[in-house]
Amino acid sequence: MLAFRHVYRDVAADSRHAARPHLEAAADALAMALLSLDEGEGKGDRRWRANHARRLIAEAVTSLSRARVYNPRIRTLALPFIIATEPRTEDELSRLNNIATRLLFQNHEHLPARLQAMPLPPEEEAQLAVLVAGLARNARIAHALRHRWAVAALGMAAAGPLLGAPILGALTAAGIVVARLWRSNTEDDGTAAP
Repeated sequence: MLAFRHVYRDVAADSRHAARPHLEAAADALAMALLSLDEGEGKGDRRWRANHARRLIAEAVTSLSRARVYNPRIRTLALPFIIATEPRTEDELSRLNNIATRLLFQNHEHLPARLQAMPLPPEEEAQLAVLVAGLARNARIAHALRHRWAVAALGMAAAGPLLGAPILGALTAAGIVVARLWRSNTEDDGTAAP
């Protein structure tokens, strides 16, 4: 029996090479979508986060669809399913998180893996230590500013005996009025007061 051997070039290697830019774009978009869905310390504007994550997931689905031309085993979803929204913001954030996680899980064997980082040279490590020290100082200042009400209360308690009770009461009332006006203005703008 004669067996024919195909002498064609390696189509699988060419298709992997052609699909790689699309898979890289999809992996980046899905990672950014999951990061934008993560609340972290601050809650932020949930509706904006949902819209931003939806755009990123739509970009990832488009890239996965383009890569699917070269590799039919890549899983993707229809764009109308991604663009559809839930009326409650919490439900929408949960739905988008499930979609992004599902796409990552179904395509993990096709998405490019991140390379392990190499150790930094000593001069770059010294620069990084200076940068981290500066960030730590800024973090302490930000932490103190988050609790500025305690500093104001401590100052009022210390100034009470010096200024007298009537002046202290007037300053406290004025401070409360200013704080409420400031809070109502920031809530009207859509940003929450700390």
